[in-house]
Amino acid sequence: MGTTKLTRKEIMAEDPVHEAIVRFLEFFRTNSKKIGILAAAAVLVAAGIYGGLQYLDAREVQAQEQLGKGMDFFHGQVAADAPSDPYAKGPTPVFPSESAKYQAAAREFSSVASRFSYSKISIVARYYLGLSQLELGKKEEAVKNLGAVANNSKNRPVGYLAKRALAAYNISSGNYQGAREFLEGMIKDPQCNLPKEDLAIQLSRALVGLGKRDEAVKVLKDSGSQGPAFSALKQQLTAELDKLQKAPATGSSPAQP
Repeated sequence: MGTTKLTRKEIMAEDPVHEAIVRFLEFFRTNSKKIGILAAAAVLVAAGIYGGLQYLDAREVQAQEQLGKGMDFFHGQVAADAPSDPYAKGPTPVFPSESAKYQAAAREFSSVASRFSYSKISIVARYYLGLSQLELGKKEEAVKNLGAVANNSKNRPVGYLAKRALAAYNISSGNYQGAREFLEGMIKDPQCNLPKEDLAIQLSRALVGLGKRDEAVKVLKDSGSQGPAFSALKQQLTAELDKLQKAPATGSSPAQP
């Protein structure tokens, strides 16, 4: 049986790889204008994404700086002769009164919470805004802001701090049942990173306020049997238990948080 000798052109034409390359080049040749436009668009999109990320990074830094300023104000000092500029006496801000200090802090925290609401930093700012409002006697606004933080899952550690603050506020205002619900929920929550001894002390005070002295004693004893044997909180818990056991069985009132 005879064989047919193929030319080089015919062999290359039957090569599927070669055929694909030829078609690819032909596509680019006939659609070069469209491809150029798409490539330019891709470059613009990439540049836009990069610019957007740079913008967000800059805003994040700005938010952190303003939050830090607010926290400096919140922890600032008070002096009757403080000038209008809180930094006039040095790097630690000084204010003429507690009210002036917390008002200045609240302004910074409120600005961060509203301007950078997309960021987790805004949650921290709203928490400190609530604390500042408590100090200023703006109870309703404070509870609203702390409640928003407590129910926000984006920053759970700060959320637990907000619940702790709300529990303390409820104890001080006589809402012992509300405090109990916050505290028992946190003690049972394995993800809560707040010291259980501190939560137990607060819960015991809420229970005493509800007239449940025996339950309060049990909470303190159970917490005292867990965790490290020696710590500042463990000593405080022991002192709280001793005071509670020595107090009259009726008519006692919880210590202030």
